[in-house]
Amino acid sequence: MRKKSVAIAALGALALPAYAQSTVSLYGVIDEGLQFNTNNKNNVGGHNVGGRQWNLDSLAGPSGSRWGMKGAEDLGGGLSAVFTLESGVNLNSGSFGQGGTAFGRQAFVGLSSRQFGSVLLGRQYDSINDYIGYMTFGLAGYGSGLAHPGDIDNTTHESRVNNTVKYVSPNLRGLTFGGTVTTGGVAGSVSQNSGFSAGLGYKQGPATFGLVYELFKNPSNAGAVLNSNSNAVAPTSTTIYGSLNSAYLTGANPATSWQVIAAAGSYNFGAVTVAGAWSNVRYGNIGRFNGASATFNDAEVNGMYQVNPAVFVSLAYNYLKGNAVSRDIGDQTYHQISAMADYLLSKRTDVYVTVTYQIASGTNSTGAPAVADISLVGDSSNNRQALFRVGMRHRF
Repeated sequence: MRKKSVAIAALGALALPAYAQSTVSLYGVIDEGLQFNTNNKNNVGGHNVGGRQWNLDSLAGPSGSRWGMKGAEDLGGGLSAVFTLESGVNLNSGSFGQGGTAFGRQAFVGLSSRQFGSVLLGRQYDSINDYIGYMTFGLAGYGSGLAHPGDIDNTTHESRVNNTVKYVSPNLRGLTFGGTVTTGGVAGSVSQNSGFSAGLGYKQGPATFGLVYELFKNPSNAGAVLNSNSNAVAPTSTTIYGSLNSAYLTGANPATSWQVIAAAGSYNFGAVTVAGAWSNVRYGNIGRFNGASATFNDAEVNGMYQVNPAVFVSLAYNYLKGNAVSRDIGDQTYHQISAMADYLLSKRTDVYVTVTYQIASGTNSTGAPAVADISLVGDSSNNRQALFRVGMRHRF
C-alpha cells in the first residue's frame, strides 16, 4: 500500500506544470561630483550677467546617477519576457532626474528571442543611443558624460522617446540593426508627435562602426521627443533649450520636424582607443522664419589611453557649425575640448577629474551673439565657458 501511495505521488508531481524560471535584479550607479562653472547663466533685471558657480551635481557626471530594476522570464524555446524600469536620481535633493519623471531613463516591457531579436514597448532610447552614442565622449566608458553643445544631436540621450516600439536584432556575426517607431497619441492627428529611427552597427575585432537615421514630427511639443519629461510644457512657454536652438523649437510655430543623420566608428589598439563621430541635424519648417530649415553639422574625435589597469586618461575635441536660417541668424560655431582622468579604487568604485572648455562665435538662433552652452549646464553669459568636476562613482 505504501509503495502504491509513493508511486501515485510521483505521478502527481510529474503532472504539475513546469514553471518558467524568472529573474529580477536591482542595479544602479551613484555618480556625485563637486563642480565649478566659470560662467553660468544668471539673469538680473532681465539681463544675463553670468557668474561663477560652485555646486554639487549627480546628474551631469560621466554616468549620471540612477537606479533600476530589470527582469526576465524564460518562456522556453529561446524566448523570454523582459522588462526594465530605470530612474535618474538627484542625490543633492532626493528628487527624480529627467524633470521629475519617476522612471525617466527607461520604462519598457517586451519579448526577447535569441534567434529573432527583441521587441520592446514603452519609454526608451532612440537609435542614436543604440548605435552611435557609446562611441562619442559623452557616453563612452572613458568619457566625461557631457554632450555636444546643447546636446544638439541627442548623442548622450538627454531626450528619451515616449510611446515607442523598438526592435533590436540578434548579433549576426558582428552585425546588429534595429529601429524605433513612436506613436504620437494625439487624437485626430496620426502623425503629430510621431517619429521613427533606424540604425545598424558592426563590430569585428578591434573595429566598431555605426550608422543612424531618424525623423520626428513636432519635436518640441509637450510629450514629443525633445520635450518628453513629465514636467513638459508647450513650446510657447518652455525654457529647456539653449539659445543655439531655442528659436527653432519655441514660440507659436516651432519646427515641425527634427531629422538626424549620424555615423561613428572606433578602433582599439590595446592600451589606446580612438573614435570619431559626425552628425547632421535639421530643424524643418520653422514658422518664425517663414518655413525655412536650420541645419547643424557636428564632428568629434576622441581617444583614451589606459595607463595601467587602474588608471586611464582621455581627451576629446568637438566642432559644431550651425548654418544661417535667415540673414546671419543661426550662423554660429562652437569649439569644445574635454578631458578626463580616472582612478579605479575597485571594480565598482572610482574617482575622477573632468575638464570641459567651450568657445562660441557667430549669431545664435535668437539673433544675438552666440554664447557658450555646455550640455547639462546651459547658456553662459558670453562666448566662453569652462566646467571643472571632481567626482566619485560607485556601481551596484
